[in-house]
Amino acid sequence: MTKVIPLHSPRAAAPIEIERQQAIENALSTALYFVRHPDATPALLQAATGRANRALSLLKHACATTSTLEG
Repeated sequence: MTKVIPLHSPRAAAPIEIERQQAIENALSTALYFVRHPDATPALLQAATGRANRALSLLKHACATTSTLEG
């Protein structure tokens, strides 16, 4: 019989942290999609800017939350 060795992480990610990471990655991915679009109109660039700003605000919130949890 195979012996299973449990792997322990220092701290498991909470579901809210995973959702936040997904939202950040999605916003950045969408911004890059708009910027790389062959017909990048001013409206698409404005949408890309909005998505990038959304990712930045989520990152700022994540940093603030992390610093309060650790300190």
